[in-house]
Amino acid sequence: MLMVAVAEFDKDPKVTADVVKIGTQVEYTGKKGRSAGKKTTVVTDAEALWAMLYADDAAIVLRSPESLEKMMSVIVRVAGLFGLMVSEPKTEIMCMLPKGIEERPFTVRAAGQTYKQTDRFVYLGRTISADGKAEREITSRSCRAWKCYRRNSASMYDRRRANRQLKIRLLQAEVVETLLYGCASWSLTAEHYTKLNGTHRQFLTRCIGLSKRKRSDRPLSYAQALIQAGCEETIEATVRKRRLCFTGFVMRMEDNRLPKRMLLGAMAGGTGYRGGQESDWVSCLGEDLAASTWETKRKGGKWKESAKDPEVWYNKVEDGAAWFMRKWHRQEAEASAKRQRAREAEAESTAISGPKRKRVGEAAVGGKKRRSGTAEEASRAAEAALVANYVPG
Repeated sequence: MLMVAVAEFDKDPKVTADVVKIGTQVEYTGKKGRSAGKKTTVVTDAEALWAMLYADDAAIVLRSPESLEKMMSVIVRVAGLFGLMVSEPKTEIMCMLPKGIEERPFTVRAAGQTYKQTDRFVYLGRTISADGKAEREITSRSCRAWKCYRRNSASMYDRRRANRQLKIRLLQAEVVETLLYGCASWSLTAEHYTKLNGTHRQFLTRCIGLSKRKRSDRPLSYAQALIQAGCEETIEATVRKRRLCFTGFVMRMEDNRLPKRMLLGAMAGGTGYRGGQESDWVSCLGEDLAASTWETKRKGGKWKESAKDPEVWYNKVEDGAAWFMRKWHRQEAEASAKRQRAREAEAESTAISGPKRKRVGEAAVGGKKRRSGTAEEASRAAEAALVANYVPG
C-alpha cells in the first residue's frame, strides 16, 4: 500500500518538494580558499520521509498544509483500494512553528473527511507537543506516577509497619517505572532533571516514613533520602543510562532503518532558529556521553565502535553510571557541608546579637538565642556526615 501511495506522491512536484528529507551528517574539512582548515557538517544521502509507520498507525510530515491535504487525499483513496479506511476521529493534525511566529489555524480535508487541529497528541502513552518541548510530557508522567503511588499508599507505601525494603523495591518497580516510561526518547534540560529528582525524593521520604509536616527541623535532602532508602541511582542517572542503552540498540541497526535515520541523522534543507526546541535528542546524547561514559570521551569519542558490541557497551554504560553517581554524591556532600557552615554562622551571629528592642510601631526582630549542641543542630550535623561519608556500592 505504501509503495502505491508513494508512486502517486511522486506525480505531484509540489508534494515532492514539501516532503521532509533525512540524511546522514558527515563532518567535512575544507581544503581550498577561505574554507581551508574549517570544519563544516554536510548532510549526505538524504532520503524522503514519506511516512512513519507503526502497526496500523501512520505519521505524515510535510512543510505546507496544501501538500498535506493532497497527500491525505491519496492515502485515503489508496487505502480504500486495499479494503482499509482512515479513521477520521483518530486522525489529527499538528503545526510545529518556530517561536515568535503566530500560528494560524487551518483545516485539512481529504475525500470527504475533515481532520481537527491540536497542539498536543498522545500516542502510546507519550505526549507530543507542538512546541517540541517536554514540559507536558514530564507533567503527565508525574501525575500518572502519583496516581500509581496513591493506589497502594494506604496498604503499602505509607504504612509504617510494612517492610521498608519491600516498599522501596515496589516503588522502584511500579511508581518509578511509570514516571520514566519512554524516557529513552526524551530530550531533557537541567530543569526537567531537577523536577524529576524532586518527585522521586518525595516518594522516597514518604516510604521512609518522614514528611515535611512531621519533621521538627527540615525535610531530608535527595542524597540523604537515597542513602536511607538504599537506592543507587538518581532519576537523572537512570534516564541517562537508559538513553545510552537505547543508543547502543539503535547503533546496531542497519543504516536504512528509520529509527537510526531519525535519531542519528539530520534533516536536509532545514534551518535552525532561536527560541525553538530547547534541546534535541542528539544533543542530550552528547551530554550523556560527557556526564556518564567518561572513558569514551577521553578516548576521542569512539563510542560508536563500542556500541556495536552489546556486552562491551552495557558494561561501559554501567561503569559510567557508577562514576556519575560517585561524582554526584561528592558534589552533594560539599554542598551539604557548605550549607551546614552557613547555618552555624547564622546561629552564631543570632546568638551574639540577641533579640533587638521593639520600636514603636514595629514588631520585635530576632528571637530566642540558639544554643550550640541542640537536638536540631545535632540532627543536621549527623545527616551531613552521613552524606559526606557515603560510598556508593
